[in-house]
Amino acid sequence: MIINIVNKKKIIRLVKESIKESKKEVLATMLLQEEIENPLPSSYHALLQKRAKKGVKIKRLGFGSKVDYNLVKNKLSMPARNYQFRYVPSISTYQRLLIIDRKILFFGIDGVFFQSSYKPLVKVFVDYFTKVFKKGKS
Repeated sequence: MIINIVNKKKIIRLVKESIKESKKEVLATMLLQEEIENPLPSSYHALLQKRAKKGVKIKRLGFGSKVDYNLVKNKLSMPARNYQFRYVPSISTYQRLLIIDRKILFFGIDGVFFQSSYKPLVKVFVDYFTKVFKKGKS
Protein backbone atom coordinates (compact mmCIF):
# COMPACT_ATOMS: atom_id res chain seq x y z
CA MET A 1 0.00 0.00 0.00
CA ILE A 2 1.30 3.48 -0.86
CA ILE A 3 -0.18 5.27 2.16
CA ASN A 4 -1.40 3.82 5.46
CA ILE A 5 -3.76 5.62 7.79
CA VAL A 6 -2.38 5.66 11.33
CA ASN A 7 -4.70 5.61 14.31
CA LYS A 8 -4.42 8.94 16.13
CA LYS A 9 -3.88 7.13 19.43
CA LYS A 10 -0.90 5.22 17.98
CA ILE A 11 0.87 7.97 16.02
CA ILE A 12 3.27 9.08 18.78
CA ARG A 13 4.29 5.49 19.55
CA LEU A 14 4.90 4.67 15.87
CA VAL A 15 6.86 7.88 15.31
CA LYS A 16 9.02 7.22 18.37
CA GLU A 17 9.69 3.65 17.22
CA SER A 18 10.83 4.97 13.83
CA ILE A 19 13.02 7.67 15.40
CA LYS A 20 14.72 4.97 17.51
CA GLU A 21 15.68 3.24 14.26
CA SER A 22 16.94 6.41 12.53
CA LYS A 23 20.51 6.23 11.27
CA LYS A 24 21.18 9.49 9.43
CA GLU A 25 18.50 12.16 9.62
CA VAL A 26 15.15 13.19 11.06
CA LEU A 27 13.22 16.02 9.38
CA ALA A 28 10.25 17.42 11.28
CA THR A 29 7.83 20.33 11.19
CA MET A 30 5.68 21.82 13.93
CA LEU A 31 3.21 24.58 14.58
CA LEU A 32 5.02 26.60 17.23
CA GLN A 33 1.82 27.74 18.96
CA GLU A 34 0.62 24.13 19.17
CA GLU A 35 3.93 23.02 20.69
CA ILE A 36 3.54 25.71 23.34
CA GLU A 37 -0.12 25.02 24.13
CA ASN A 38 -0.13 21.23 23.74
CA PRO A 39 3.49 20.01 23.69
CA LEU A 40 4.59 16.61 22.52
CA PRO A 41 5.66 14.31 25.38
CA SER A 42 9.07 14.97 26.94
CA SER A 43 10.00 11.37 26.00
CA TYR A 44 9.71 12.37 22.32
CA HIS A 45 12.11 15.29 22.76
CA ALA A 46 14.47 13.17 24.87
CA LEU A 47 14.55 10.58 22.08
CA LEU A 48 15.42 13.23 19.48
CA GLN A 49 18.20 14.47 21.75
CA LYS A 50 19.52 10.93 22.22
CA ARG A 51 19.57 10.34 18.48
CA ALA A 52 21.37 13.67 17.91
CA LYS A 53 24.04 12.62 20.41
CA LYS A 54 24.43 9.38 18.42
CA GLY A 55 25.16 11.42 15.27
CA VAL A 56 21.72 11.54 13.67
CA LYS A 57 21.07 14.96 12.11
CA ILE A 58 17.87 16.51 13.44
CA LYS A 59 16.31 19.31 11.37
CA ARG A 60 13.18 20.93 12.78
CA LEU A 61 11.11 23.61 11.17
CA GLY A 62 8.63 25.59 13.24
CA PHE A 63 5.83 27.67 11.76
CA GLY A 64 4.76 30.78 13.63
CA SER A 65 6.07 33.94 15.27
CA LYS A 66 9.63 34.70 16.33
CA VAL A 67 8.40 35.04 19.93
CA ASP A 68 6.95 31.51 19.83
CA TYR A 69 10.09 30.23 18.08
CA ASN A 70 12.28 31.62 20.87
CA LEU A 71 10.04 30.08 23.55
CA VAL A 72 10.20 26.65 21.92
CA LYS A 73 13.91 26.98 21.12
CA ASN A 74 14.78 27.78 24.74
CA LYS A 75 12.60 24.95 26.04
CA LEU A 76 13.87 22.30 23.61
CA SER A 77 17.56 23.09 23.22
CA MET A 78 19.75 20.28 21.88
CA PRO A 79 23.43 19.79 21.01
CA ALA A 80 24.12 22.19 18.15
CA ARG A 81 26.41 19.86 16.23
CA ASN A 82 23.62 17.65 14.91
CA TYR A 83 20.61 19.87 15.52
CA GLN A 84 19.17 22.67 13.40
CA PHE A 85 15.97 24.47 14.28
CA ARG A 86 14.53 27.22 12.08
CA TYR A 87 11.20 28.94 11.77
CA VAL A 88 8.94 30.34 9.08
CA PRO A 89 6.75 33.28 10.15
CA SER A 90 3.86 32.36 7.85
CA ILE A 91 1.83 29.28 8.68
CA SER A 92 0.18 29.24 5.23
CA THR A 93 2.77 26.75 3.90
CA TYR A 94 2.70 24.53 7.00
CA GLN A 95 2.49 20.78 6.52
CA ARG A 96 2.75 18.51 9.56
CA LEU A 97 5.38 15.87 8.82
CA LEU A 98 8.24 13.79 10.08
CA ILE A 99 10.66 12.00 7.77
CA ILE A 100 13.13 9.35 8.91
CA ASP A 101 16.31 8.86 6.85
CA ARG A 102 14.43 10.08 3.76
CA LYS A 103 12.72 6.69 3.71
CA ILE A 104 9.77 6.76 6.11
CA LEU A 105 7.21 9.55 6.06
CA PHE A 106 4.60 10.45 8.64
CA PHE A 107 2.24 13.32 7.90
CA GLY A 108 -1.04 14.71 9.06
CA ILE A 109 -3.91 16.46 7.34
CA ASP A 110 -6.88 17.82 9.28
CA GLY A 111 -6.22 15.59 12.28
CA VAL A 112 -5.82 12.41 10.23
CA PHE A 113 -2.36 10.80 10.27
CA PHE A 114 -0.63 8.81 7.55
CA GLN A 115 2.55 6.81 7.05
CA SER A 116 4.30 5.91 3.81
CA SER A 117 7.57 4.47 2.54
CA TYR A 118 6.60 5.01 -1.10
CA LYS A 119 9.74 6.65 -2.53
CA PRO A 120 8.07 9.13 -4.93
CA LEU A 121 5.77 10.38 -2.17
CA VAL A 122 8.57 10.62 0.40
CA LYS A 123 10.63 12.57 -2.15
CA VAL A 124 7.84 15.13 -2.63
CA PHE A 125 7.74 15.78 1.11
CA VAL A 126 11.57 15.87 1.39
CA ASP A 127 11.65 18.42 -1.46
CA TYR A 128 8.99 20.52 0.29
CA PHE A 129 10.88 20.39 3.59
CA THR A 130 14.22 21.23 1.96
CA LYS A 131 12.79 24.20 0.07
CA VAL A 132 11.01 25.67 3.10
CA PHE A 133 13.90 24.90 5.48
CA LYS A 134 16.30 26.91 3.28
CA LYS A 135 13.99 29.91 3.65
CA GLY A 136 13.65 29.39 7.39
CA LYS A 137 15.08 31.84 9.91
CA SER A 138 16.99 31.15 13.09
